[in-house]
Amino acid sequence: MIVTELDGLPVRLRAPHDLSFTARWGTVFAVLDQQDSGNLCLGVDGPAGRVFVKYAGAPTTRYDGAVETAVANLRRSAEVYRALAHPTLVTLRDAIDVGAGHALVFDWTDSTPLGRQYELSHIVRSIPLPARAGAVQQVLDFHVHAAARGWVAIDLYDGSVMLDADSGRVTLCDLDFYERGPVVNRMGRMWGSTRFMSPEEYQVGEPIDEVTNVFALGALAHTFLGDDATKSREAWAGSDAQFDVAARAMRPNREERWPSVAALAEAWRSAALAPAAPATMNP
Repeated sequence: MIVTELDGLPVRLRAPHDLSFTARWGTVFAVLDQQDSGNLCLGVDGPAGRVFVKYAGAPTTRYDGAVETAVANLRRSAEVYRALAHPTLVTLRDAIDVGAGHALVFDWTDSTPLGRQYELSHIVRSIPLPARAGAVQQVLDFHVHAAARGWVAIDLYDGSVMLDADSGRVTLCDLDFYERGPVVNRMGRMWGSTRFMSPEEYQVGEPIDEVTNVFALGALAHTFLGDDATKSREAWAGSDAQFDVAARAMRPNREERWPSVAALAEAWRSAALAPAAPATMNP
């Protein structure tokens, strides 16, 4: 590993790499160099405002694949952000061949990423329960939008979600592996975090569709209202009705889940409106 410097910030790479091209956007103020996707991510501040640059082409330290594969994956992913443009999805400004690879340039957001690998992911616990449930609804509604356009979520996990704790507004990011359906599992264990993966994401030949996505979305409800590792009722801070909606979403038998993302989103909306169970009195 070598450590180079970019606008006074350290960048850890496997080998030297020319990053001087970043000056076209301004001055780098943030570096995320420990991604396992092969992408180097930078916050850059310049005349056009702050942007988030995702660059493939550098030999990052945690990526085991070929740099050329990372470049091809990132170049392909621009279509995802263009096709699924939505107020809840981070805004893609540009996709450009630059340096020795390819870069996607997004609007910067000060929202906090909720992936467990990030230091402030626990911030979700600081917002009121109705706002947490509303954040889940935002994630669901975006995926209704995606499913209606024929897209299937691949590698959806807590790291795909950013949250503004003050407003409760969700911004989705890192959706690079989403695909137009139909999709079939051709690799066995697919990309993703085990906390959010359905049984069919481990089986060659299984369909990967919005019923698969229902499973991941049910698990994400636990990111906001419980524990997405255990999915236990004991850790759940929401209502029983909301817990039951999420539990049905995560049933191992896909035939027993909500039949579509739209059905899940509507069930969640209804659960939020359901009256709380009356308190019981001790004799």
